[in-house]
Amino acid sequence: MSTALESTPAGDAERPFAVAAVDLGATSGRVMLGVVAEGRIELVPAHRFENLLVEREGHLSWDIDALWAEIRQGLADAHDLALVRGLPGLASIGVDSWAVDYGFVGPEEADGGERIGEVIAYRDSRTDGVADRIAEHVGRARQFALTGIAQQPFNTLYQLAADDRVADLPPGSTLLMVPDLIGHLLTGARRSERTNASSTGMLGLDGDWDTELLAAAGIDRGLLAPLITPGERLGTVRPALARELGIGEVPVVAIGSHDTASAVLAVPAASGTSPLAYISSGTWSLIGLELPGAVASEEARRAGFTNEGGVDGTVRFLKNVSGMWLVSESIRQWEEDGAQVVLEDLLDAAAQSPANRFRIDPTDEQFLAPGRMADRVCAAARRLDGDDPFPRTPAAVVRCILESLAETYREELRTACRLAQVPLPERLHVVGGGSRNALLNQLTADALGIEVIAGPMEATALGNVALQSRALGAVPQEPDAIRALVRESVELERFRPSGRLGLRLAGRSAELG
Repeated sequence: MSTALESTPAGDAERPFAVAAVDLGATSGRVMLGVVAEGRIELVPAHRFENLLVEREGHLSWDIDALWAEIRQGLADAHDLALVRGLPGLASIGVDSWAVDYGFVGPEEADGGERIGEVIAYRDSRTDGVADRIAEHVGRARQFALTGIAQQPFNTLYQLAADDRVADLPPGSTLLMVPDLIGHLLTGARRSERTNASSTGMLGLDGDWDTELLAAAGIDRGLLAPLITPGERLGTVRPALARELGIGEVPVVAIGSHDTASAVLAVPAASGTSPLAYISSGTWSLIGLELPGAVASEEARRAGFTNEGGVDGTVRFLKNVSGMWLVSESIRQWEEDGAQVVLEDLLDAAAQSPANRFRIDPTDEQFLAPGRMADRVCAAARRLDGDDPFPRTPAAVVRCILESLAETYREELRTACRLAQVPLPERLHVVGGGSRNALLNQLTADALGIEVIAGPMEATALGNVALQSRALGAVPQEPDAIRALVRESVELERFRPSGRLGLRLAGRSAELG
């Protein structure tokens, strides 16, 4: 269990305060100001920026230097926003990002530990065939039994096995996942936050780095940083950086730094909801259950499920399936062909299109790559009804995609419940950007035959801010306290399996138990 920070400005739960949530996605990033007052969180955008892939040293990499410059600007802007609101600056900072990618920092005696080389992206091709090579030493079933993590080709374990820089690192160097690397730049500390570490394929179900897998990849245990638990204090902003930004030596809190961990923490379920079912919905959809322990059976491995670490020792038993990627890539094709497409208008037209005419398999690998997505959907569409051999309009294509996604969600959630040996829940929570897609939410409710609760959209930033608030002593340690805070802070939508679009409701008055 996490512990509160000592002597913080937010020690009085009745006193308004502000924190900064650094939230890094694979295409964009932002720094959000979270103002906590009267038992609610208000999120205020401080700074938004692009996150671009670049070719460096023969690899597809993240421009960490550019990200770091944007983060510094965002923290300064967040501090200024807090002052404008009459608050004494930032009470703390938390950082989350996507998973699996990492950077190296050199020994501390060398200028405090400078970064060595680039942060190579999980999309880089260097891991091609590496998973098979590791499986020759530790079989796939054994890997899953040790870690509970699905063997994706971009797992950190495989990236490291393919990383030709490891052998030349100076003694005392450290591997840090992306949010841990930002934490190091902020504080100088070297720690691996547990929720992000769980995604690497190297953290055992016993909660420590697995020596058998490290040996198979040729990784020295000393390269990995000590683990830190969400809610613990990582350190304080370095004095020189604090002066540069004008923000003071602010505490930095280890939050659920895997962005999905923070998003699921912000699922506004009521106390006692079991099992908690969710979709973190965006470009991709992460659908699963929050459980007290891992489901590391061979059947779960073969079904493609994974067990990622959550806040307070929970496990996110989930599967990654296609989401709005299929729609956004189709829109990109139509725009490249000269059409003007407004997503809201397209979804309205899809809602009026005839139902149950076509289906695709959204999990088919042919839909993973970008480019001419609408053409691929039409070619793959299986006719269920009507005379048309394939969807002929953009609205029909989108209707096909969304109905297919809803049916996929149904099958994957039912499979998750069967594997975890729990009953199908009474409701499904959808958080993230996809929670605003009313048509998909209604189709999902109809497909599953259960209620869908949509929102919050800004779940990752809310989870980040809420955990900082608890670490600062402003939120009780009780398991439901963070989700109660989120429920008081957001508006939600309820979709019942009735064939009608959802009824809007206020989060503070919603009975979601």
